[in-house]
Amino acid sequence: MPRRSTINDYGYIPDDGYIPDDMMPESAAVFDSLAGKYGGAGTPSIVTWDSFRPEVERMAVEFEAMSRNGYDIFWWKIAEHLGIPVWESFQSRLGSCAGWSAGNGYMVSSLHQIFLGALQFERINPVAMWYLTKNWSSSGGQSMSNVMMGGNKYGNFPSRIVGVDPINVDRATVLNAAPEAARLQIGAARLPGRGKALADAIVLCLQARRPVCIGNNVAVSGAKINAKGLRQATLGGSWSHATLFDSYVADDEIFVGWLNSHGNRYSGSDRFGKPTNGCWMNGSQLIQFCSGRYVDAFVIIYSESPVDLLRKNLAPLPVYLRRT
Repeated sequence: MPRRSTINDYGYIPDDGYIPDDMMPESAAVFDSLAGKYGGAGTPSIVTWDSFRPEVERMAVEFEAMSRNGYDIFWWKIAEHLGIPVWESFQSRLGSCAGWSAGNGYMVSSLHQIFLGALQFERINPVAMWYLTKNWSSSGGQSMSNVMMGGNKYGNFPSRIVGVDPINVDRATVLNAAPEAARLQIGAARLPGRGKALADAIVLCLQARRPVCIGNNVAVSGAKINAKGLRQATLGGSWSHATLFDSYVADDEIFVGWLNSHGNRYSGSDRFGKPTNGCWMNGSQLIQFCSGRYVDAFVIIYSESPVDLLRKNLAPLPVYLRRT
């Protein structure tokens, strides 16, 4: 298959870094063999969707009640309030999109958890874990099952130790940072199905503020500001690429937030201030996005973060998240 690329201000970025689980059935089999029943926060770390879904439904009801009371709980607004810069989601010339999908998911999940408790945010470099899942090979891509298991087995590597370079990560430094990474592991559940069934599960997860990592072959070709003031995606063409669903909003129509790893390429002032590394999809676009030949997705059910003993819990709901 010829190598496909996207060009933007950064140059050419590969769009073929996602390898469908159908092409790596051994990784999917290992993923499924590790899945247990959800038994509460932190255990087990890989769970079945059927066992975790009741917890997602419970959390979705709680967050939707907050939304009806006028609060928009977006990870970038939590980050802004805490003085945390929005990281540049940029994979550069590596086919490391699956690693960025899982790594971005870890950071988004952490910020949502910080909203609920006194935890400390840790910026990570997604490519370090991606390299480990590939035995340090820089060629080709990776499956969603393998990066999920990498985030669970190895954890995530703090950028304060391994740096932020999306290509040149020192192997010895990464290996020495293994104990730190092991404190920043993720738990996850594979989302079943495709098309509308998968889209419905993604919406439910986002209502519960649980990010969803996804690999697919229906491409986002651009974005523009719609009549509602949202930077809405335009779908077109194909790719073999992994990205993240990171947020949710509903007025008279549901929109799900989407985060890419191609840098800050989506221009236009968004009504909710969504960073320019992503955009929004409505319900029909989400179904289309989930209906290609290949699609694999998992929800991050929790992300380990250090306890922040110097900051009070953000609850009750802070004023800065209130709609004006």
